[in-house]
Amino acid sequence: MESYHDFLERVSKFEKPELDMGECYFHPHAELGAKCCADGTFRRFYGDTVVFGLKHKVKEKFGELIDELYEKAPECFSEKINKSTLHMTLHDLSASDNIGEVSADVFMNEVKLLEVLKDSPVKDFTIKMKTNVVINLVSKGLVMALVPCDEEEWNKLQALYELINKVKVCPYPFLTPHVTLAYFNTNGFDEGSVKKLKKIVEKMNESGFDVTLHTDRLYYQHFYSMNDYRNIVPLV
Repeated sequence: MESYHDFLERVSKFEKPELDMGECYFHPHAELGAKCCADGTFRRFYGDTVVFGLKHKVKEKFGELIDELYEKAPECFSEKINKSTLHMTLHDLSASDNIGEVSADVFMNEVKLLEVLKDSPVKDFTIKMKTNVVINLVSKGLVMALVPCDEEEWNKLQALYELINKVKVCPYPFLTPHVTLAYFNTNGFDEGSVKKLKKIVEKMNESGFDVTLHTDRLYYQHFYSMNDYRNIVPLV
């Protein structure tokens, strides 16, 4: 299990106030095309995940950031994420643009999750987090990175992560808490928009706010697009 110190050291290498997007025409990651169409609309994209739903007031704060991005630099992004879907992912499970490729995995993940929860029920508690900075996450979109307030909060979060790892080992080795704000335009955008977006994000990163996660809002979900998440099993 990654220690709090190692987590902070790791994320400090890429969670910086200055947006990392280069200085010329920005080309997003090719895999973004599996989630977003060239016209900006979301594609059907299927899978399952375990996420923390956010309280209304917190969603509103993230929603204000999203609105600002789309008001000031709409050409940079695909379809806007609905505020109602905003969440912090605890653990990804399965995902594909082909439902046939994941349907069996989704079924088995749900069965395994229920078995894990029977043996190790999740208690009702909170995890205190705070926003860090808005970053470009693997050239697919902008996310607000989150960090636990101290080692105790990190250990609580990691324990939950390791619990879901018993269902299915995550394809990437470490948890990087974040809330997705926007997916990039799959066609990319020019140098002028890159410079504009950097200034917008730099200003956003001058301030932050607290985010409290509640396990009574921790859900196993199925998703059908990046704007269509459905609660299936509450973990508490």
